[in-house]
Amino acid sequence: MTLIALAALAGCRPPEQRAAQFAAQYEAAMANNDPWHARQAMLRAVQIDDANAQYWTALGRVQLTMGDYSGAFGAFTRANELDRSDAVVLQALADLSALSGRVEDARRFANQVLLLQPSDPAPQATLGFVALHERDYAGALQRADAVLASRPTDSNATVLKARALASSGEQDQALALLDRYVADHPADAPSLETLATIAARFDRLAPLAVAREKLLALRPRDAALRVGYADTLYRLGRRDRARALTEQMVAGDHGGALIDVLALWRRYEPREWGVARARALAPRASVADRLRYAYFLMLSGEADEAEALVAPLARPPVTAANASALALLAQTRAAQGQDRAAETLLDQVLAFDRSNVVALRARADLYLRTGRGRQAVFDAQRLVAEKPRAADDRVRLARAYQQAGQPQLAENALRGGLQDIPADPLLRDHLRLFLVAAGRRDDVAALDQQFVEQQRLARAQW
Repeated sequence: MTLIALAALAGCRPPEQRAAQFAAQYEAAMANNDPWHARQAMLRAVQIDDANAQYWTALGRVQLTMGDYSGAFGAFTRANELDRSDAVVLQALADLSALSGRVEDARRFANQVLLLQPSDPAPQATLGFVALHERDYAGALQRADAVLASRPTDSNATVLKARALASSGEQDQALALLDRYVADHPADAPSLETLATIAARFDRLAPLAVAREKLLALRPRDAALRVGYADTLYRLGRRDRARALTEQMVAGDHGGALIDVLALWRRYEPREWGVARARALAPRASVADRLRYAYFLMLSGEADEAEALVAPLARPPVTAANASALALLAQTRAAQGQDRAAETLLDQVLAFDRSNVVALRARADLYLRTGRGRQAVFDAQRLVAEKPRAADDRVRLARAYQQAGQPQLAENALRGGLQDIPADPLLRDHLRLFLVAAGRRDDVAALDQQFVEQQRLARAQW
């Protein structure tokens, strides 16, 4: 019986009738591809009739459609409390548990499905993802092949097999499998995302570009995806296409990704071209974006122009609203050799906000450039505490320790960074230079071996 049919039942008590009317609105909205209104309708339905398992199942489905996995899990959990025999709900709970890394829950729900429907291949795929999480790649492949034998176009099993192959070192086979699959299923987001992930991990630019282009067709407003696709195009040497894509972003709705676009220009475009575009765009940009253009101009060697952009937006005294702008103004002055004025301004900002990351980085860099390693240590330590996943701040701390005459602490900062941020090339390169300078060739070889192992483990993790 459909939810619309429920709405038409005669003799409903008023609360049940109202809930059924909202359920009917849900189905109409889903039929019109309007998940937002569908979710609103089902939220009202379950609010009125909390004991209807069908309503909770419908709510779980629409939450999945909208990518709200936590909400979907809660809805399906309630549906399961009301009806323990619904295999579809149990399978949804199994898949969501596997997705969130709750391995034991995923295994438990999948086994419950198998008790109800022993021939159902779906829980086999879920148990394959559990095996993958436990690094049992042979077991994951076996489960994937079992599903594909009966359902050759199963998206879940295809993704599972590709991930297991890639984790086993068979990345070419994984990419070929996904390439064939997405050619026939260009709108299958999970397989496209897996193709992009594997291609990125193994630096295979051509399939990465294919995956990101197809994903962009599905999610044209995804700013991070547009930046990633532009980066891939630049790396492939397709500058005209990449430039057109990034210019389209900065001219319209860049989705908060302006700083990432400008980073691409600094990396791939001629300096003169990027500076000219920033000059043209900055005057009519928002206040926040003008600061980003100023930062770009400063990094591009145009500190005086950067200061002219920032100064009207950064007038003392320091407030919560202008603290970061004042820190940027100080950076532009330091870049022009006005170290004393820059330091005074940074001191003011950090007296107001001890954890302002922009100011901490600027002052640490100023201290390091002027040979004041002992002072730089304190700012760099606070940076690492504020941004523990930022590799460049670990490098700042190591440089500060070295300038302060504490080489063992410098080495510890870099090694600790590689433990917290495994397989990071910036940290590896700086630690390698440190060891070479110290004449520790055996330690260099050990570091290289450790880094290869970290890369292997990183590629195997999902």
